[in-house]
Amino acid sequence: MLPPVTSSYLAYLAVTVGVPLLVVAVLARVRGGLHTPTDALGVVILMGIAFAYTFAWDAYLIERGVWWYGDGVVTDRVRGVPLGELSFFLLQTALTGLWLYALDPSPDPSRPAAVRSRPVGLLVLAVAEAVGLALFYTTQGYYLGYILLWACPILGFLWVLGGPVLWRCRRTVAAAILVPTAYLWVVDRVAIGAGLWTISSTYSTGVHVAGLPVEEMAFFLVTNTLVVFGLILYRWVLARAERHGLVGGIRGLVPRAGVGSGDGR
Repeated sequence: MLPPVTSSYLAYLAVTVGVPLLVVAVLARVRGGLHTPTDALGVVILMGIAFAYTFAWDAYLIERGVWWYGDGVVTDRVRGVPLGELSFFLLQTALTGLWLYALDPSPDPSRPAAVRSRPVGLLVLAVAEAVGLALFYTTQGYYLGYILLWACPILGFLWVLGGPVLWRCRRTVAAAILVPTAYLWVVDRVAIGAGLWTISSTYSTGVHVAGLPVEEMAFFLVTNTLVVFGLILYRWVLARAERHGLVGGIRGLVPRAGVGSGDGR
C-alpha cells in the first residue's frame, strides 16, 4: 500500500512526477537547453496540444470501462476524467520535453540526413497502424489497438514532416524517449499494484511485463515519442528560421528528395 501522503491520484502525481519535473527543469536550465522564451514556449505549446488531443480519447476509454480508479483516490472530475488525469497530460509532456532539453542543450538538427530514412519509418508506422486496426476489432485487444490507432497517424505525420531530421538526431531521440518512458513504467506499475487504478482484463490482452500491462507500456512509449518528435521538429524549424527566415524554416519541414546528410540547407 502507498503511504497516506500519496494515497490520492493528485498527491501521487505530485510526488512521482512533479518532483522529478522540478529536478529535470533545473538540469535543463543549468545545461543551457532552456535559456530562451522560445525554448519554454515549445514545451508549453506541446502541453496544450497533448491536453487537447488526449482529453476526449481518455474520457471515452474511462466511460467504456477500459480502466477505473480505486475507492477514494479521485475527488473531482471534468466530464468523467479525474483532475489527476488531466494534470498528468501536462506533467508528462513537460517532464519529457525538459528531459530532452537537459540531454541536448544545443541540438543542431538543421542538416537532415538522407531522405531514404523516411519511407522505412513510414513502413514501420503503417504496420503498427494495421496491427492496431486488427486489435481494435477484438475485445481483449481493444485497448492496445485503440492506442495504436490514436497515436500512429500523428507519428506518421511528424515523420513525413521531418523523418530525416529525427533520424539524424536518433541517439538523442532514443535517450529522450526511453528514459522517461522507463521511469513512468515504474510509476504506473507501483500505482496499479497499490490499487490507485485498475486496467480492465476484458479490454486488455492480459500480457504483462514485470506486472505492467503491455498496453500501459505502449501508451507511455508512443506518447513520449510524440512529445520528443514534436519538440525536436519545433527546435529544428526555429534553427532554420534563424538562418533562412520564418518562411524558409517552415518550408524546410519536408526536405527535398536527394538532399543528403551533409547538406546544411
